[in-house]
Amino acid sequence: MRKALLILATLGLGMAQTSGAVETTFQPNYTLSQSTANFGSSNNTYNSYSYRGASASQVASDDEISQAIQSLSAQAKQKEDRLANLAEKLTQQQAQANVSVLSRNSAPAIAAARAAQAAHSSSTGRCARYVRKALQAAGYEFTPNPSAYQYASRGTLANAGFVKISNNTTPQVGDVVVFNRSAKHRHGHIQIFDGSNWVSDFRQDDINPYSGSYSYTTWRDGRYLDDASNKGIYLAMADD
Repeated sequence: MRKALLILATLGLGMAQTSGAVETTFQPNYTLSQSTANFGSSNNTYNSYSYRGASASQVASDDEISQAIQSLSAQAKQKEDRLANLAEKLTQQQAQANVSVLSRNSAPAIAAARAAQAAHSSSTGRCARYVRKALQAAGYEFTPNPSAYQYASRGTLANAGFVKISNNTTPQVGDVVVFNRSAKHRHGHIQIFDGSNWVSDFRQDDINPYSGSYSYTTWRDGRYLDDASNKGIYLAMADD
């Protein structure tokens, strides 16, 4: 009986040790395995989530950046267009601000009055001299030309402050017309508008002093563009 108990005790101790050993050996393995599995799983999940999250975030970020760039570009284009419109309006306002109001004391009116006062009833063949004196009396500075057509071809009127305008423009006081030279009229012709008629060295019945058709250019003092002709301002000039 004692021997049987001893054997059982020995077996029990062995089993206990074995169980302890198993537990000791297995538990760390299990814990390590579980920990490793959990860590691995967690890490893998985290990495996977982080990786997938970063990818999605990156894609979303690229889309947002692209949309933001497009939006900024559209806004910049709108601002550029607005600035261009403002610049154009400012230029127009400045141009309008630089336009003087035509009056009796303005240079074109003085020149026209002088020409009208000095003009004869018929041509004397000295249109260039009469118009030149009228312009100089009004304060225009230039070197005189021997022929009428040269006031246009040599840039004399342009240098004096005149601007070439359309021949179809309604004439205003002080406008100057220069006819080109031709085989029949080798010096051409020059004349100025007095508000009612065209005058040169004589008071003309029409803008064209010739019986035929000839080419010409129309010139206006650049300081008085779009003034009298649009506002109906015409000055009465006294005859001799």
